[in-house]
Amino acid sequence: MFSNGIKPLFLHLMATQSDTNTIYESVIEEYILHWLKSLPYYEEHSDLCGTSHLKEDPLNRKVVWSLVKGSGKQTIVMIHHHDAVDIEEYGKIKHLALRPDELIEALSKKSIDGISKKDLESGEWTFGRGSADMKAGAAIQMSMIEHFSQEENFNGNLLMLSVPDEETLSKGMLAAITLLTYLRSEHDLDYILTINSEPYFNQVKGKAIFYEGSVGKVMPVLYVKGVKGHVSDPFNGFNPSLVLADLQRKTELNIQLCDSTGNEATPPPVWVNEKDRKKAYDASIPEAASGYFNWLTFTRLPSTLLKEIKSIAKKSLRDTLVHFQDAYEAYCNLTGDDYEEIDLVRKVYTFSELFNLAEKEYGEIFIDEYSIYENQVLDLLDEGAIILPEATTRLIEYIVEYVSLSGPSVVIAISGPYYPHINNELISNGTRYNFEKRINEIAAKHYKLVFESKPYFMGISDLSYASWVGNQEDIETIKKNSPGWDCLYKIPFDDLSTLKMPVVNIGPWGKDLHKVTERVLTNDVYERTPRILSELIASILE
Repeated sequence: MFSNGIKPLFLHLMATQSDTNTIYESVIEEYILHWLKSLPYYEEHSDLCGTSHLKEDPLNRKVVWSLVKGSGKQTIVMIHHHDAVDIEEYGKIKHLALRPDELIEALSKKSIDGISKKDLESGEWTFGRGSADMKAGAAIQMSMIEHFSQEENFNGNLLMLSVPDEETLSKGMLAAITLLTYLRSEHDLDYILTINSEPYFNQVKGKAIFYEGSVGKVMPVLYVKGVKGHVSDPFNGFNPSLVLADLQRKTELNIQLCDSTGNEATPPPVWVNEKDRKKAYDASIPEAASGYFNWLTFTRLPSTLLKEIKSIAKKSLRDTLVHFQDAYEAYCNLTGDDYEEIDLVRKVYTFSELFNLAEKEYGEIFIDEYSIYENQVLDLLDEGAIILPEATTRLIEYIVEYVSLSGPSVVIAISGPYYPHINNELISNGTRYNFEKRINEIAAKHYKLVFESKPYFMGISDLSYASWVGNQEDIETIKKNSPGWDCLYKIPFDDLSTLKMPVVNIGPWGKDLHKVTERVLTNDVYERTPRILSELIASILE
């Protein structure tokens, strides 16, 4: 039904390098736009497809959109991303990373794991960078646009958004939120569903998975101020790295910090960065240290997480000071020195509390100078000299130094990207389409395949920005505790909060995303997923 058209499209998308956060993204955007404009439908309705530029984007990237307009207002939105992670991991065969046939031959001569080797030899899988994540999903959705644009008396509307930057900060989907609200008004649309087509994860043949939501992510940044001292006199200082290490020990792999629903649970937090803030080597105790970690959510609110990490930070400071005092007393006993009570007052602030402290003390002078520094940090971010969590940390550091905050103290902030959790159970009337019944009826009719519904896509996805289930307190918590909000990073919450529709992620079977052995089940791309998706769309619009 679809394979003749999808195969060349998929292979062309595969062959078009689109490394995330590079100029290559603009190249594939031009290809997608050209492909759309070549369809007879858009030759006649040129105003129903185009691009929307990301604001103030140094790479000049765009969201590519296309609308098939039928009768009525009801509109299904399809989203996918066209960027992919880079090909450097392929090493000496990276020139083959985008050529599936030649890559299979090269991989057959390499040492790869048993499951990958079995899939390689089966001939049933397409290997290559972006094959699963997510050129396959892009090709499938583009084929839906072509298919429904040929329908006579099409009931409803179908809108596709192809976005950049999903693999980094989701700037593409954040821009698409505003585009969605504009197109809704411009074309008098009523959004009733968003479909994403990220690959599903599974090791069992004959069983497929789709998702009725996407996991959320908050990234707390912890800045610890210590007391500087010489390493030869450790009890005349206080090492902030010791507090940071205790914070990691109390949070990383802590099952109590998991979010759960039914038999599903988020993975526990994992720290992805810890370091002291020394700018050069010397024989002194670091004055400050910082780090950040990923905290995934199903239902827990940002305000709740912030209170929880603040409580943990207070315990870490307390426990580290007890350890410090015990060590000092033991050392005094060892050397015969008199023991004196250590006079260190511990303090823990959220970023909003620290900011308010500076504003209260220094007023407009602080606001003006902070704004100037914010823009300096933005320049470094745009140049690629630093990444967003480091930019967040530098803004914390600026205020800490501005108010001469003494140690030991901890400042807690939030860094982008922030991904709200989303699930149909949390949306008003979000389960009205009974996806499991609909999808399995279609799959049973054409294939010996059973689909399992899972509440959350665990890979973190742009689906987080397709519908809003939070509240005003969530928005204020994120805004006030994200250094550089509206300058370094922002989410158009005003527009996002107007999107209230069910979501579903249905895509092909993929494996080993971001690895050399990344692959997608070929038949899912060329036949099964397109057929199931087209019949699902038609049944809902009917």
